[in-house]
Amino acid sequence: MKSLRALAHLLRDESGQALTEQGILLTTLLGIGAVGGLWLVKAHPDMLKALDIAMRSYLFVLSLPFP
Repeated sequence: MKSLRALAHLLRDESGQALTEQGILLTTLLGIGAVGGLWLVKAHPDMLKALDIAMRSYLFVLSLPFP
């Protein structure tokens, strides 16, 4: 019960307001990123294939047995 009161007190003061605003901002940015990412994948599959080839080539070069 004390933890609920402490949480309620935290959300009522200024630091709680900042925490809430930061949470809303993060949720908004993640939502926009997810929707934009899905649109990008559906609209430009060739670009996604090019990025995949680039990443695989970087990983291949990094995994070579040279010091």
